[in-house]
Amino acid sequence: MADVLLSALLPVVMEKATDRLLPQFGVIWGMEEKLEKLERTLSVIQSILGDAENRQVKDPAVKRWLAALKDAAYEADDILDEFNVEAMRRKTQIQIDMSKKVRSFFSLHNPVWFRFKMGQKLKEIVQKIDEIAAERIRFGFTVTTQPQNRDRPQTHSYVDESNVIGREVDKEKIVKLLLDHDRNQNVAVLPIVAMGGVGKTTLAKLVYKDERVERHFQPLIWICASDEFDIAKLAKAIIASATGTECQESQMELLQRRLREVVSGKRYLLVLDDVWNEDQAKWDELKTLLGTGGEGSRIIVTARSEKVSSIMGTLPTCRLSCLTEDDSWTLFRKRAFEKGADVPPNLEKIGKEIVKKCGGLPLAVKALGSLMHSKSQEKEWLSVRDSEIWDMQVGEDGILPALRLSYGHLPSHLKQCFAFCAIFPKDYEMEKDLLIQLWMANGFIPSGGRKELEDKGHEIFNELASRSFFQDIKEVEGHAGFDGFFVRSSKVYYITTCKMHDLTHDLAKSITGNECLNIVEPAMLEDVSRKTRHLGTSGHLTLNIHRTFNTSPNIRTLLSSSTTRSNRTIVTADSSKPRSLRALALDDYKIRRLPISIGFLKHLRYLDLSCTGVEALPDATTTLLNLQTLKLSHCWKLCKLPEDMRNMSSLRHLYIDGCDSLKHLPAGMGQLSSLRTLTKYIVGNDAGRRISELNGLDLGGFLELYNLRNVRDAADAKHANLSSKHNLRSLILCWDMIAWNDSCYRSNAPNVCKDVLHVGNAEEVLEALGPHDGLKLLAIWRYGGDRFPTWMMDSLLLQNLIEIHLGACAGCDHLPPLWQLPVLKFLYLIKMGSVRHLCSSTIYGNASNGTLQAFPSLKRLVLHTMQSLKEWSEDEKTVEVMLVFPHLAELKIINCPNLMTIPKLPSLKSLSMKGTNKQLGLVHSLTALSSLEIEVDKTSNGTESPPLAQEKKMFFRDFRSLENLTITASEDLAPLLEEEEMEGLSSSLHHLEVGRCNWLFSSSQQASSPLGFWKNLTSLQSLESIIVMI
Repeated sequence: MADVLLSALLPVVMEKATDRLLPQFGVIWGMEEKLEKLERTLSVIQSILGDAENRQVKDPAVKRWLAALKDAAYEADDILDEFNVEAMRRKTQIQIDMSKKVRSFFSLHNPVWFRFKMGQKLKEIVQKIDEIAAERIRFGFTVTTQPQNRDRPQTHSYVDESNVIGREVDKEKIVKLLLDHDRNQNVAVLPIVAMGGVGKTTLAKLVYKDERVERHFQPLIWICASDEFDIAKLAKAIIASATGTECQESQMELLQRRLREVVSGKRYLLVLDDVWNEDQAKWDELKTLLGTGGEGSRIIVTARSEKVSSIMGTLPTCRLSCLTEDDSWTLFRKRAFEKGADVPPNLEKIGKEIVKKCGGLPLAVKALGSLMHSKSQEKEWLSVRDSEIWDMQVGEDGILPALRLSYGHLPSHLKQCFAFCAIFPKDYEMEKDLLIQLWMANGFIPSGGRKELEDKGHEIFNELASRSFFQDIKEVEGHAGFDGFFVRSSKVYYITTCKMHDLTHDLAKSITGNECLNIVEPAMLEDVSRKTRHLGTSGHLTLNIHRTFNTSPNIRTLLSSSTTRSNRTIVTADSSKPRSLRALALDDYKIRRLPISIGFLKHLRYLDLSCTGVEALPDATTTLLNLQTLKLSHCWKLCKLPEDMRNMSSLRHLYIDGCDSLKHLPAGMGQLSSLRTLTKYIVGNDAGRRISELNGLDLGGFLELYNLRNVRDAADAKHANLSSKHNLRSLILCWDMIAWNDSCYRSNAPNVCKDVLHVGNAEEVLEALGPHDGLKLLAIWRYGGDRFPTWMMDSLLLQNLIEIHLGACAGCDHLPPLWQLPVLKFLYLIKMGSVRHLCSSTIYGNASNGTLQAFPSLKRLVLHTMQSLKEWSEDEKTVEVMLVFPHLAELKIINCPNLMTIPKLPSLKSLSMKGTNKQLGLVHSLTALSSLEIEVDKTSNGTESPPLAQEKKMFFRDFRSLENLTITASEDLAPLLEEEEMEGLSSSLHHLEVGRCNWLFSSSQQASSPLGFWKNLTSLQSLESIIVMI
């Protein structure tokens, strides 16, 4: 049965009961007494929750009492939320259904009816909570000010090495660090960090008992630090372990003196196992007492938290990984079968499948191995394999208790945030920002104080990550150019993602039970009940959301996002009546309108309709005064937003990027003072739509600015205040455009191919739009000036840029010194018709030994339709210096007919080139390529280019690493494909694609016919061909 976690919910309800907007209405409506009584009752309950939540594990009656109380608290939360919505509505003086001249008496927005109806609901819920609270007397709960820590098993230094598998390499690495005297540290600290159950303590024991360690260190001291980092207790324990005699001292002065005597001048090894302390001051106090040790003394610290490691460690942290499948099976087999016994083949197969479920965690492997030792029947093994891990009989040292122990140490709001992650399927890559927005929507993040909710959410995420509840944390670079020539990513900003280990996910599921579900198949829909509060769907599933809401009206979160294209949601008439919905995601579904009446979404904080066919939102959307996050990204049919959006005072995140049919935004967006994300802004000419609307908004993430032609002058541009928006990571600046998408990168794109009009104020406007120095992505399109601004010449300002797009800036013939940028990885230069070279002559000042490194971190470079481009660096033909792009791995040269040279590219693996026959000479030296794409066109006068000079010709026989080859050309390339030329590709080429190459399939028996090359391609795995009928 799932845990009942109430300690995180009660503070939310209490805060709403004391909201500054409510007391005035409480006096007016005569409800002040009820609100005060509710607050008093909840305060009393809060004082005993620590004891109650601990006791529920062994007392089913306590668990039932907590469950009833939690249901009532949720109900109170909804009622108080309605009061807050009404208070906000009256404060902002929004009138609902203004087209109706006579308001229905029975509308909740009639003050008399609202007072009667909601007053009655408040009275009933206060009475219900009071009655439930009164039952606490029979349980005799203890009043606690802090959640009680559960007893933790004490560790010791003994280990049976024969039962330890897969830790030899880790052990040797640590022993070497301990014995190393080259480090200038008297007492050094080595942390071992990993999630619970991976084997930190076991590894520390192996090192502690190693013969070399025992000879090198004296004394050897083992202490289990556990939760309570009490200096006096630790000092006594260290003295007792070092001397073998119990320390009788109790006064701290005598203790510290005795401790310093015990370790003074001695080269000791101290293991502080299972440290949870994150108080720097406490560690500093103990470290001072231990600092009298002899040279070469070492301290090993095992912990689950990276923060502990950062506070205490002085040597490199050992981050312990999980066991391999082979090592896990070896460990499992030792537990499940008698020594030397033959393993039945059928049980071995099932056993290895069970081991996979353990995810390489030794504690899980040992617990399940011990469980299977008493089972000999195949059906018993199958039953265990097909069961959820928390349904098994897990021993006292099993993985579930170990993870629960780590979970139990969390503050209540972190527990709730962690447990909520059960709404996602296993192995799901969760986005950090999405998690934070959903936590906000459900009230999991404590409010109050000066910090923004998002900042607190980042702290919660980082805390859970440091305690190993999240893993595989990475920053994803969502760069814009992907497959083929150009395919724009749906994410053009930089996002942090993470995953949960399967067993950690199992822990979250075991805590929440049916309250938080992820449904992956139809049979699981039976688990959805009135107790379900958070529901996610994924996999091959058809979900009828109206039936779901009508059978489970208490759902607060519904994430019906499509993880596969076969996952569908049925939406019918507006018949569903969700009472408590806080978060709704229906992204990537074929719906044309919001399928739920706005009247039932008054509690909504999060709404995601991205990638749907929605054409417009109802005007009543602006009455969703609680809405914090609205996601409409890539709603390609969306043509308008509600005009009164400026009244949505709680809105913090608005995603409208990729809404290419959206021509203008509502007036007064600058009045949304809470807005932190606005992904697209179209500058207008009329009041309320000018660029000055951005002035007071503290925007972050990414921002696309369109129709910059409408900016009047530099003073107008400065009102955008971009330089003060320090949380912006991606900035797209576009003139004469309302959409930046993949069509911008096509040769025939109408919005790019038309002439770029010179704009007299363009240069001063772009100069005034200078950003801060934290940008990671910058794009400038259809800029009508003749030179780039001075801030683009400042390498320090642009030092964090990872990606740059410059497109259709027809008047600019010189680029900024982009070659200096230290972390630039992706550079796209599109239709820059006047640019003659990439690097100015100033680059030669950095030459050394005849070579010159440019773009030190660049991985991908795209040069597209640049007719004037002749050189990589200015005056390169007169300077005897070899230009080197050290890390460039992918290069695309498309329609740059005058570029006839290539720099040194030692790391290049992929080349796409569309040009003339004459440019094939650019390829001849790039023989280390693994992927090559060539398209040869006619020259400008309609004839083929002149043949290559013999020394510049390319020969496929030299490309012995080539795995992927694409050729689009006429018979002119036939000599490259002759039998002897293709011999070098016989063992490497896996994929071949040809286009406009009808001659390849000709029955001609001429000597130049290339049909013979086929027999050499012995490693070919796929062949695609496009034959043009003539």
